[in-house]
Amino acid sequence: MTDRNDRPVPGADGLRARVGEARDALGRTAEEFAGEAGPGGRAREKAAELKDRAGERTTEAKDRVQERAEEAKDRVQERAEEAKDRAQEKTAEVRDRAQEKAAELKDRTREKTAGAGDRAQEAAGEARTRIAGAARALGEKVQDRTPEPVREGTGRAVEAVRGRPGVFLAAGAAVLVAVLVARRRRGRC
Repeated sequence: MTDRNDRPVPGADGLRARVGEARDALGRTAEEFAGEAGPGGRAREKAAELKDRAGERTTEAKDRVQERAEEAKDRVQERAEEAKDRAQEKTAEVRDRAQEKAAELKDRTREKTAGAGDRAQEAAGEARTRIAGAARALGEKVQDRTPEPVREGTGRAVEAVRGRPGVFLAAGAAVLVAVLVARRRRGRC
């Protein structure tokens, strides 16, 4: 710390020590005057006067030390509050930036997820179309290669199971078996 003239200011302990030294010096001076004057009243008065002055100076020095200590304390508190405010501002900035980044990441993830869902639906639609086309082609081949009596029986079976999917699956399996049997017979003949 420095005073108004940029000279170093001693701490509270240093000032107390200087005050004590001044008090001792004044006390010795007062005693010397008292000793030189002899037992007279004038020397006692002078000694009392010097003692009073020493007490006043001591009080003044003590007050100055306390004022400087309080000023230093106030400056330290101000700087601590400023540092605290700066730290809070930085924390708020970092928190805001983190929230912005999280929101951006969330939006990008949502966009990518939506795009993946759309692509999956497209792929499923294409797969359904291909499967339906393959099933039609297979049905046409089966119909072309299936003998007439088997087709008639199959037609009756289809009419019987319309609206009942479980029976339809069983009928489909029966048709498949019939086609396979017919193919084997052709191959042996």
